[in-house]
Amino acid sequence: MLSREGVPFTAYNVDEDDRAYDELIARGFRTIPVTVFAEGTDVVDVVDVVIRGFDEPALMTAIADWRAKAGGQAPPDSQ
Repeated sequence: MLSREGVPFTAYNVDEDDRAYDELIARGFRTIPVTVFAEGTDVVDVVDVVIRGFDEPALMTAIADWRAKAGGQAPPDSQ
């Protein structure tokens, strides 16, 4: 969905990346997927929205909010 909507993102595979798994657990999450919308380039920056599971309405709302903050467009390198 994020790709289709032109939202830049970083995906982590917790089955293959022990560090990503440890971070998921440390943040209190026990299920995947978890989608984090954050200001800046790192989740340790300001986290705006965390969506647990595949919640299409919540994702679409977060994408709309992200677009409003980004001036209505995805960055050119996100395509």
